[in-house]
Amino acid sequence: MSETGHDIEMQEICTIQIAFSVDSDEQAIGYKKKITEILSDISNARIEFALTSMPKLTKPNANSTAKLNK
Repeated sequence: MSETGHDIEMQEICTIQIAFSVDSDEQAIGYKKKITEILSDISNARIEFALTSMPKLTKPNANSTAKLNK
């Protein structure tokens, strides 16, 4: 027994992390609903959902390229 008085039993878990760009919050929520539906037969599945912003890389313009080549 552990210090809390509970037995500890190890179990395997499956963790999947997926990141992709979306055009809107509604689109992201739609994908989350589809994933939730697919996993609905797993009673103890836990889905962590978050929307975050990240800088979008763009092609350098001519002025930026010229400055880098100096």
